Amino acid sequence: MRTFFEGLVLLAAVIVYFLPAIVADSRERDDAFTLTVFNVLFGWTVIGWIAAFVWARHRVSEKRLANVATKTRRSLGRVTIAKLVARSHRARLARRQSTVSVL
Repeated sequence: MRTFFEGLVLLAAVIVYFLPAIVADSRERDDAFTLTVFNVLFGWTVIGWIAAFVWARHRVSEKRLANVATKTRRSLGRVTIAKLVARSHRARLARRQSTVSVL
């Protein structure tokens, strides 16, 4: 009888340990596999398990993902423009120096 209860406790512990992965799979999240891997690697820490559980319960909204994509595109555009401006300034400076050295 004792072995039965030990097995039952072990099964309950495994279910609780993998609860974030189970919740993510039941909610049909696209990142359920990533969450499961995170749960396996960091779930043994209390903070890791809580983070995985919050991640599994958190709703994924398309609007939030679209905002992240928009912000990423804008920041990449700013970096690209800044690099182009810096390059043109360097080219202009090089042209000025070459005309000054010719005179």
